[in-house]
Amino acid sequence: MILDLNFEISEDLKLILNSLNELLDSRWSTKKLRSIMEGNKEYTEELWREIIKLDILPYLSTLSLRDNVIINEVIGRKLLPGIVISSVVASRGIKTKDVLNRLYSGEIKIAMSDSNFVPSADDADYIVIGNKLIKRDNCTIHTFNSLDNSMKISKVKHVGNHEDIEVNNAEIALSLASQMVGSGEEVVSMSIKYSKERVAFGKPIGSYQAIKHRVVNDAIDVELARSLVLEAAENIKYAWVAKDLVNKKIPKVILSGIQVHGGIGFTDDLDIHLHLRRALTLSKLYNSKVNISEFLQPI
Repeated sequence: MILDLNFEISEDLKLILNSLNELLDSRWSTKKLRSIMEGNKEYTEELWREIIKLDILPYLSTLSLRDNVIINEVIGRKLLPGIVISSVVASRGIKTKDVLNRLYSGEIKIAMSDSNFVPSADDADYIVIGNKLIKRDNCTIHTFNSLDNSMKISKVKHVGNHEDIEVNNAEIALSLASQMVGSGEEVVSMSIKYSKERVAFGKPIGSYQAIKHRVVNDAIDVELARSLVLEAAENIKYAWVAKDLVNKKIPKVILSGIQVHGGIGFTDDLDIHLHLRRALTLSKLYNSKVNISEFLQPI
């Protein structure tokens, strides 16, 4: 988080955030993510086992929605594999208990989408499209090389039985939005650090107004998006507005971060492009058009 919000969160949430950060700092890295993007699934399974041992999935399903989105911000900053973040989101968005119990135990991993184009379907045991739970064996899947190859997009065709389950699409959209906010936060933090360390013409580039204003504006955009996500967590009718704003703001913030880093920002040496790939992929999911009339009050 760009702002220190420790004063706003409960002691229980602080403990779970500390545990999650300790796990991810010790067992996860973007180096492993890059290996997964090249086809190494071992790191995904290793991380999935650790997530299950941490018991974070049942915890997410019982938390307030506000605490849930704060945890998803951390997950967004850390760029976990696609099937892991999808299963994390499923643990909150799905309300059918027998499916959740299998997910909590690590028996199954779930890919989710609001259309038949499903990220991480090739890594999933079950696929949720809308409110339909479909076993992987009951689908034909055509997987494409995708912008984010840690969560490749597959076109899924349902050819067998399915189960209708209870799903809260607004909560799913909000969880995805909070993960995108986490990516935006991470990139702004990278830009701040770089602007302090990179020296040009004898001074840190952050001392020049052009860079200073850009970074400040990016930080403001992330905090505005984050504020709306937190508001939507208190009043779910704003979930689609929040997702829509995040879809528009966060990719622009990440592109701005690339420019702050200059020529090196466009290379594979930095992780910024990984955040851009992830944010653009998540922006295409649960992307319902906002009906502004729902929010208008008669005079």
